[in-house]
Amino acid sequence: MADKIFIGLALMIFVAAAIFVEVTWQWWISSRSKAARRIKQRLQASIPSSHKDEASGSLWLERPLAASVFIGAWLKRMPGTAWLDRFLRQSGSPLRVDQWLVRSLAFMLIGCLSGLVFLQSFKLALAVGLACSGLPLLWLIRLRDKRLSLLERQLPEAADLIARSLRAGHALPSTLQMVADEMPAPISDEFRLLSSEINYGPGLQPALQHLAERVPLDDLRFFVISILIQRETGGNLAELMGNIAALVRQRLKFVRQIRALSAQGKLSAWILFGLPIVVSVLLSITNPDYMGKLTNDPTGIKLIFASGVMQILGALWMVRIIRIRV
Repeated sequence: MADKIFIGLALMIFVAAAIFVEVTWQWWISSRSKAARRIKQRLQASIPSSHKDEASGSLWLERPLAASVFIGAWLKRMPGTAWLDRFLRQSGSPLRVDQWLVRSLAFMLIGCLSGLVFLQSFKLALAVGLACSGLPLLWLIRLRDKRLSLLERQLPEAADLIARSLRAGHALPSTLQMVADEMPAPISDEFRLLSSEINYGPGLQPALQHLAERVPLDDLRFFVISILIQRETGGNLAELMGNIAALVRQRLKFVRQIRALSAQGKLSAWILFGLPIVVSVLLSITNPDYMGKLTNDPTGIKLIFASGVMQILGALWMVRIIRIRV
């Protein structure tokens, strides 16, 4: 029984570490990586100084963090709240920050109660609760990735629609409103908010910057930068939108080809990553005495934790090798 409890605890710690690594990686890529900083600097440089103070009046920044004003003010002072709120918006979730925190707390309590009932240990129950509290975050990450992937596939059609509307003689704000009216969600939702900010907010350039901040896609940021540069230097915007649409389509086609070619490597990585864990669990069930020689010895426990750390480092290394940014 002690061996099973130890293995369960090790698995829960591993899941919590994997969640932490994934969240840290997503945060770094979207806000702190070299490419993200370079794009942000380019966007900041494209906005005149007269509009930088007005950018803080964005409509999308005014969504409340909680139903109560007191709780909302308290959440604003907590570190990481702004990142969580941005993550919720990027995923398209209607939840506020307080609602998401309540759900995470509910999962944690359910995990703690289940751990107390089945494991009869407060420390193990607390570990189960902490692992369960990360389940809403995993769901949010999956929802965000799915929405951003759909937005990326819809962007070429939106750029083509803008190009056709400009060739027909429409102004840029009206073409952006056409995208909001005629395109399906989720890109219509983003362009509807963009049109609202242009009409009722600080203007076109800050609204485009907010769009690039809301949707952390390189293709959409290039789309925004192209419009901002064209507004400053002039040129044929319709032709530019057509070129962007063709370029994004070719890039997505190339990405699909890379995914097909790297599928075998990803499968090998998953097998190499999961094989030690599966074998350890099966040996613990079929032959507890064999694994007991490892788990009951202090040196064996140190070896297990060392192997877990090396497993995580190896997984990160394989992800770095397989993930090809185009």
